[in-house]
Amino acid sequence: MSDRVSVNLGGIAYTMRPAYDAMRDIEGQVDLTLSEIYELHLLGRLKIEETVAIIWFACRAAGEKFDTVDAVGRAVFADKVTSPSMRKSIAEFLLACLYAPDEAKKKLEDEVLPTLEPTQGETG
Repeated sequence: MSDRVSVNLGGIAYTMRPAYDAMRDIEGQVDLTLSEIYELHLLGRLKIEETVAIIWFACRAAGEKFDTVDAVGRAVFADKVTSPSMRKSIAEFLLACLYAPDEAKKKLEDEVLPTLEPTQGETG
């Protein structure tokens, strides 16, 4: 896994960077540990506000600039919190914060990617 994670908002790719400041700020804003946030994410139970906080602080750590946190929120709403690409980006970022690269890659492959694939009978 890389030390940078891409997230698409409104058709534009932004960079999220796992960093101490981002982790501290996310946990402070959401009032959960990153491990708890990751577990909620696996269950598909992150609130939009939590998703926006992750993207906001992770992108700020990478030097990305947004006008406001609400602009990020509107972009997340438009792209949908449940979209496979959004879910994969959030998972990659959280795993990169929590685990060494090899372990994070394995967890992504074992725990996250299977949940993003359509099940039998599901379309598109």
